[in-house]
Amino acid sequence: MHILYLDDDPRMESTLRRIVRRHGHSFEFCTSIQTCKAAVTQTPPDLLLLDLGLGQESGLDLIEWLATTKQRVPVAFLSGYGDDLLDTAQRIAKARGIEVRGLISKALLVNDLIPLLNPLPSPELPAAVSASAVPQNPSHHNPPFDATQLAERLNAGALEPFFQPIISLVDGRPCGVEVLARLRLADGSLLEARDFIPLAETANLIDALTQDLFDKIIALRERLRALDLNFLSVNLSRFTIEQPHATELLQTLVTGLNGCCRVQVEITETWARHDRQVLRDFAARAQLMGASLAIDDFGTGYASLRNLAELPFNFLKIDLSFVSEMFDSIKAMTVLMAVIGFGQRLGLKLIAEGVETEAQRDLLFRAGLDLAQGYLFGRPSSIETLEELCMQSQFCIDHGVILHSLE
Repeated sequence: MHILYLDDDPRMESTLRRIVRRHGHSFEFCTSIQTCKAAVTQTPPDLLLLDLGLGQESGLDLIEWLATTKQRVPVAFLSGYGDDLLDTAQRIAKARGIEVRGLISKALLVNDLIPLLNPLPSPELPAAVSASAVPQNPSHHNPPFDATQLAERLNAGALEPFFQPIISLVDGRPCGVEVLARLRLADGSLLEARDFIPLAETANLIDALTQDLFDKIIALRERLRALDLNFLSVNLSRFTIEQPHATELLQTLVTGLNGCCRVQVEITETWARHDRQVLRDFAARAQLMGASLAIDDFGTGYASLRNLAELPFNFLKIDLSFVSEMFDSIKAMTVLMAVIGFGQRLGLKLIAEGVETEAQRDLLFRAGLDLAQGYLFGRPSSIETLEELCMQSQFCIDHGVILHSLE
């Protein structure tokens, strides 16, 4: 690798040069932003080590330049100011589209730098994230789409349930699924829920859409029963929950899956702030009919503690932002551990969202988490792909295959 280092302290040059060259990499040192810009333009480095404090200038000024000029250069921040500043700088850079490889405290220079100089090879994608698990005709853009077209596609039976597994961290068994709506367009491509659910809500189509989705899930009842799942999780729109017939709609799914698996309703934390009385009534009725409740995206809203105190939640889903940042931000790791401990003391089942690496999975297991969801285990996919995943998981369990290495 070619390493470029920007620091206004020339005393750092010899130290960094010695470390970098010892690991077989080339090294270039700059003491000003102007010379660094020229070096990046002439020979883009494989890694830019960037000191945040540069006298009259700041390493953040260079980040702004990299983003504005669209220089695709990965960076690692160095600072003697402490972890809080490093964490904030990382968030600023990522928001500007800059790849951040790491954070280096000058007090721990060698320990923090060496892993960046000797990166581990990227692991192969797990079988659960194979091409067969990805929709073959994904929608890569938002095409012009109006309420009339949405109604036509719904009438044509184009709504499809996709399933993302929720995995036991104890044995790797899929013990639940989250159902996510997809809409098949006439050209065969798929729209994700975020591309048509808001339109369905404003066009007064959300109840019909939800009933159609529930009917299609119920039609798969026997195939789902064969997977031996503990629960099936669905998201209900705020517009649906606010309707008087919301519990009747949910009852159709609970009854339809009776003897197959339990129904779980996910309620986002931000929606839970709107009308607590309506939500309280719905939650009580849902529990009485045998459904369980999960608070989704926990940690992203502002009414979390009040909601947990007043509403009968059984599951707490930790927002994926904390999982994705756990190794990049000490603050994120601290908050994550606090949320886990908090949920455990309340007797809630915890689900970590957005798990993409084995390192994340292993740390969450050590922290005592029950369940996890994310691309490491499987993307949202068809019932056929879910069946294949469950068969592979059962084969591993039957043959004593260890699904995570924690020793």
